[in-house]
Amino acid sequence: MMTEILVSYLKEKSKVIEKALDAYLPSIEEVPPMIHEAMRYTVLNGGKRIRPVLTLAVCDMFGGQEKDALAAACAIELIHTYSLIHDDLPCMDNADTRRGKESCHQKYGEAAALLTGDALLTHAFQILASLDEQAMSLRLVRELAQAAGTRGMIGGQVLDMQLNKTDQDLAKLDDMNQRKTGALIQMSCLAGAITAHAGFDEEERISSFGRHLGFAFQIVDDIIDGDGYLRFMSAKQAKQKAEALIKQAKEEISCFQAKNEKLCLLADAVLNRTA
Repeated sequence: MMTEILVSYLKEKSKVIEKALDAYLPSIEEVPPMIHEAMRYTVLNGGKRIRPVLTLAVCDMFGGQEKDALAAACAIELIHTYSLIHDDLPCMDNADTRRGKESCHQKYGEAAALLTGDALLTHAFQILASLDEQAMSLRLVRELAQAAGTRGMIGGQVLDMQLNKTDQDLAKLDDMNQRKTGALIQMSCLAGAITAHAGFDEEERISSFGRHLGFAFQIVDDIIDGDGYLRFMSAKQAKQKAEALIKQAKEEISCFQAKNEKLCLLADAVLNRTA
């Protein structure tokens, strides 16, 4: 159960993020309108916004400027959304709905959905490349490219496609999930530190926090879906594994004391979510 402090914080930051996403996305009045409509339909279609909220929370903890973190937060959310569009395609998971509405390919057709995902991926890097501070821009582009590429999210998706559902190798599942889900959550935390000009040790700690959090996020997903880790252990054992990861995550940022409250509350919310 989320505390009143976290509920209020999420409500406040979600409004900021939605406004920024709306501003970053092309208008449907701009040619070609169909692709811009599809981009806006999928991005502004709800969602937990856990990744951009993490970026803002980390930046805030390190005393950074929210306007810089917002650009990175929105870029990461566009990458996440493009991955969902492509995941839903008939050649992948063949999902007809997303967040309670028609999936992109159901509403606009497969070709348009493919291009919409491509457009969001490209637009994410355009946002980062347009930042005034060149060193920050370059670092964010490099880190996000790695997190979203074959060493991260894309690599995890490929491993997922190749994974034999009867395979009893837990290490393979760990590796797949760390790439497919964990890499972008870890990047969300690192981006907050980069935009706040945090030091090396601070980046290392928050990156480790994000890695443990992303791992726990996927385990909780599997508990909710009744798949993945539940092929290797009971739901109770999986929950205990997630609890241990959240404990490790919070230990990584314990040195930041009172400043880490929002991140600790977010970590608890990840552990206790039911959907």
